[in-house]
Amino acid sequence: MSADRSVKEAEEKRRPQPAASKTGRLRSLDAVRGLAIVVMLLAGNPFMRRDMPEQLQHPQWHGLRFADLFFPLFLFVVGIAMTLSRRSGSPRLMLKRVALLALLGVALSSLKHQGLVLPGVLQHIAGSYLVAWLVLRAPRRAQPALTAGILLAIWAGYLLWAGGGDPWSKEESFAHAVNGWVLGGFATEGVLQTIASSVTVLGGAFVGRVVREHPDPRALGRRVGGHAVWLIALALLLALEVPINKRLWSPSFTLLTLGTSCAWFALFIWLIDVRGHGRLIGPLEELGANPIAVYVAFITVRALVSGYAEVVPEVAPLGSATAGAMAYAFGWVLLGWLLAHLLYRRSLFLKI
Repeated sequence: MSADRSVKEAEEKRRPQPAASKTGRLRSLDAVRGLAIVVMLLAGNPFMRRDMPEQLQHPQWHGLRFADLFFPLFLFVVGIAMTLSRRSGSPRLMLKRVALLALLGVALSSLKHQGLVLPGVLQHIAGSYLVAWLVLRAPRRAQPALTAGILLAIWAGYLLWAGGGDPWSKEESFAHAVNGWVLGGFATEGVLQTIASSVTVLGGAFVGRVVREHPDPRALGRRVGGHAVWLIALALLLALEVPINKRLWSPSFTLLTLGTSCAWFALFIWLIDVRGHGRLIGPLEELGANPIAVYVAFITVRALVSGYAEVVPEVAPLGSATAGAMAYAFGWVLLGWLLAHLLYRRSLFLKI
């Protein structure tokens, strides 16, 4: 018996374990969050925006582009962190975090638009986090049903409001009505979109439980990758009936980006925890360790320089305006990384 136990212990030691940084943080989680920040910074570049590649510009209405995948990815990681963090179990800390995110978001939105603006990205994060937290207070067996119920209820709301017309209209959808009542007009980061995106956060929370239950990264990667496959397949099937639309956070968009988020996470588990390539994506890890600090700094600076966007010289390396726009965009990413690098080197992790 003792020999068998020794063999099992030796096998356990040989198995790769989830990679943690010197700070004890889960490296693959920080890295995938850093990827989300990179693409969000690229897509948010304020200079030469009309020359940015199409895949880094959000579609006007229906459709999906590369840039659309990464705010959902960020929310997905928020959900994973909810499951792994002890702080999320405290109602007081949760309410404090929601309030701080919302107030900071309103301040940034108002600075950007030079007037009081209620909706925005940080407010969206705060609202979806709050709804997800409330669902996670329910009995565990009921949580998947409640999550599906949110998505089905929103879908039904769009259908009933349309009354036989186009539920996903660019002018008169259910989201236009609700946001008009609450916010005074349509907003991409509106009320219904925030409630729908709580499903993304909840999906991340459910995957976070898988992380806790599967210490072997190979098994974890296979499990998360399997979820990616069925979610994407279900979303594409649903898209035959419901358009993929980020601005409405439609049910098909919700499921599709939840699936792609699982796929990104599975890929990073394989790269970092299984293959040991963590050094190659160190900058992503640093960006992902302080995402809110980087985002707040980016939005603040962008608001301050937005009035000068027209006077910034246009550049066209090798005659390509797109290359010039991307040069500016990567400049933004570099500035964001420098801030994240300085904070990371000093083991400073700004929490809200």
